[in-house]
Amino acid sequence: MGRFGRTRRIGIVTLVATTALGVGVAQAGGARVKASNYTFKPRTLTVQKGDKVVWKWINGSHTVTFRKGSYDKRLNRAHPRRARTFRKRGTFRYYCRPHRSLGMKGKIVVN
Repeated sequence: MGRFGRTRRIGIVTLVATTALGVGVAQAGGARVKASNYTFKPRTLTVQKGDKVVWKWINGSHTVTFRKGSYDKRLNRAHPRRARTFRKRGTFRYYCRPHRSLGMKGKIVVN
């Protein structure tokens, strides 16, 4: 096989390894949701049972409030990160209390 074939194989192996390591780091670090400009980004997040989700404050003053009062935390300069581990499968809807009427809502889907 020529030099181009070997270089191409090395490139493919490097790409696959880099992608696999990147996925591993993302899974180990948990999932993140940003709260900014009256929105949660991403609005819908899918995680695995046992995963931790971290909400990160970008600007404004918000809450991460789940239906039925199971979780209600402020997200602001004093509390720039909030986290919750999802131990049960299902769909969990949440919103920002002050900005709910502006559509600041989100959803966590746990597989």
